Amino acid sequence: MAKFSGAHLKSLRKEAGLTQKELASKIGISRETVVAIENEYVGSIDKLSIEVVNSWWAVCRRTVSAKTKESFKSQILRFFNIT
Repeated sequence: MAKFSGAHLKSLRKEAGLTQKELASKIGISRETVVAIENEYVGSIDKLSIEVVNSWWAVCRRTVSAKTKESFKSQILRFFNIT
């Protein structure tokens, strides 16, 4: 499985101009879960579901650059081994 980090998701959230609390509210998880994912607490990335990533992406993609969109899509496809 390709390496994926919470830093990628944090960068996406920040570029979209959202706080951890705002993002958590929009995607239906706790702010603490967002913190755990972004800071890569043990197991947080390994247990990350495609549904959470999809929701994170759906909220953030509207306001990020085209370069960020392409990079993020590529990382997600590699992480979830989607061809």
